[in-house]
Amino acid sequence: MKTRFLILLAFLAQIAHAADIVPKPRSLVEGNGEFTLNRRATLVCDERLDNAASYLLGYLPLRLTKGTTGDVRLLLDSTLKSEEYQLRIDNSGIEVRGGDYGGVFNALQSLLQMLPAEVYTKRASLPITLTHTTISDAPRYSYRGFLLDVARTYMPVNEVKRAIDYMAFLKLNKLHFHLVDNPGWRIEIKSHPELAKVGGWRGGDSPIHPVYAHFDRKYGGYYTQEELREVVVYAAQRNIEVIPEIDMPGHSKGLGAVRPDILCNYTPDTTITNGIDTRNVWCVAKESNYRLIEDIIREVADIFPSKYIHIGGDEVNFNWWKQCPDCQRLCREKGITVGPQLEEHFLMRVNEILARYDRRPIVWNEAIRGGKMPKSTVVCGWYGVKGCLEAMNGGYPTIVMPSRYFYLDKRQGPNEIGHTSKTGITLKTICDFEYESAGFTPEQQKHIIGVEGALWGEIIASNIDPKGRFSDYLEYMIFPRLFGVSEAAWCHDRRSYDDMYATLKRSFYDKLEAMGATFRLTPPTIEVKEGKLTATTDDGSKIFYTDIRTNRRCAYTEPLDAALAPYVAFHSFTKTGRSGIAAAPEYWQYRQPKVAVTSSMPFTKHRPLEECAKYGDAAYTTRCARKGDWVEFRFEEPLDCHYIEVITGHYQVFRRLIYNGHVELSYDGKSFEQAGRLHNGKIELRPTRTIHALRIVADGITDAEEYTCIRPLKIK
Repeated sequence: MKTRFLILLAFLAQIAHAADIVPKPRSLVEGNGEFTLNRRATLVCDERLDNAASYLLGYLPLRLTKGTTGDVRLLLDSTLKSEEYQLRIDNSGIEVRGGDYGGVFNALQSLLQMLPAEVYTKRASLPITLTHTTISDAPRYSYRGFLLDVARTYMPVNEVKRAIDYMAFLKLNKLHFHLVDNPGWRIEIKSHPELAKVGGWRGGDSPIHPVYAHFDRKYGGYYTQEELREVVVYAAQRNIEVIPEIDMPGHSKGLGAVRPDILCNYTPDTTITNGIDTRNVWCVAKESNYRLIEDIIREVADIFPSKYIHIGGDEVNFNWWKQCPDCQRLCREKGITVGPQLEEHFLMRVNEILARYDRRPIVWNEAIRGGKMPKSTVVCGWYGVKGCLEAMNGGYPTIVMPSRYFYLDKRQGPNEIGHTSKTGITLKTICDFEYESAGFTPEQQKHIIGVEGALWGEIIASNIDPKGRFSDYLEYMIFPRLFGVSEAAWCHDRRSYDDMYATLKRSFYDKLEAMGATFRLTPPTIEVKEGKLTATTDDGSKIFYTDIRTNRRCAYTEPLDAALAPYVAFHSFTKTGRSGIAAAPEYWQYRQPKVAVTSSMPFTKHRPLEECAKYGDAAYTTRCARKGDWVEFRFEEPLDCHYIEVITGHYQVFRRLIYNGHVELSYDGKSFEQAGRLHNGKIELRPTRTIHALRIVADGITDAEEYTCIRPLKIK
């Protein structure tokens, strides 16, 4: 019993590795002594720091006392700049000094990271021993952001708060809250309740057509103003400013379905979209639109104290305006053209409304192409480095977030979940990002106000595990990549990828586990050599493999026969981390038997149906699929195989697919039997008989897009 007690005491009093703080501090010096927070440890603070003290008490069982003497002291120091801090641990205890509330809060994050991982369970026990340490630190940029897209996939308030906690953990201080987009309107507007009460839902009896998943039911949600104020307060305690985005004039298809009066004054051709109006742009010429926008901005400004409101301005389809007689007339009156100039006219009107409520705009980089947006406008440079340079060269304050580096919804490997990208975006991609090598001159960099990582929500809905936690997918996508975003935004002297990866394995996997956060592991390394198939990891994780022929998962304990290489994929687990799949090159090689492909649907000239016959790229129809439409794959020779994957739509996101449909197989070349229903446009088949033909059949109105995507079969 005594031995167990001593072991437990040793664990609780363990000394953390002080240098393992992310983002990397500007200066950290370790001393020779130690200080122990015992069970009687006290906390004192400046009364202006009560919220910071309350936050710390959520992690450590200290006794809050009055006065100036305590084991942990939180102080404001006017000699320090905004968000700058000093943290000193010596024989007198732990002293935190910050130039403002943000500085003190940043210091607390560094302090918590120096403690044993147990503190992140919020059930830590004392005593805890720390090495004498002095840290002087300040951020490189004042804007350190994370975009959370809840418009495409609604997230409950408690999950939004989890995301805020993760931001605070890594000293990110701006939540770019993407509340409005094509698929949904997530913010209650009391003067126009239909915007959220109707526009917050899609599918079922909603006028907004389903997309991205949950095609068979009504899905969504919205935030009341009271809930949003609660989020603002929660974030403020964690030194995070919530910046709402009301995306316009594009990305407004859902709003147009609820309020068709915002759309241009003509009847569009909807024959290719099964009668569904897919216009997604506000009409610039309607004065009633600006009155509606002012109603919206008035309430948004009342909810969010941020001086900024993001008003979008990206990916506007100018073709809708070209068909509008009112927009064309306005262009003639103003002497402008349909395109960036007309969009700028709209945004300038919105900017005038913002000014009446003492708010400034943030926009996406396309919005400044008209050339006249005020120089106080903040620009998110998302469209590659080029988008950042457009803003910097125009003299605009710029948030650096080129998608090829900072979009965390993109895949972390070529065969993982997430949006496609040529190389994948990994932690290494972000750690290797350098402003100079990306093409930013010192003069251009003067316009950078910060860095932002983004998690768009298209794929979240289709990856929510009903048996798990809502945020598993979100966490898998942001961890560990958000560590790299944090350092890019905070540090002048950042860790290399190798240093960051070693730091994570040494100190942060345990912390993420204590938080209950899912995180991505580096996939196993696979090798086929001397008749053996081997899998290894560098993080001590347990390896499993799945046989594609049976879908059976087994623990990997020793090398396998190399003959299994085409059929087995590996993945690993440790703590709350999991890897993506890894496999030998043979696994990704599919059979390509000769096949004739026919369809009831017409296909485009640049993506003809022959793409599927030659196992090339996807084929695109010229309209949506309708009930009874079909695509048939007829094999030249009868096919014996272990596995067939049938895919409609895009690989990375459930769009332009046949979601209401099934697959049939013919075993004699004449009659067909149903083999299963499509789920999110896909199905995996494991045939036990020889196949002559396969047919995809639409059972009803399908995805309301301009075309349907049909992909070649994957056969093993």
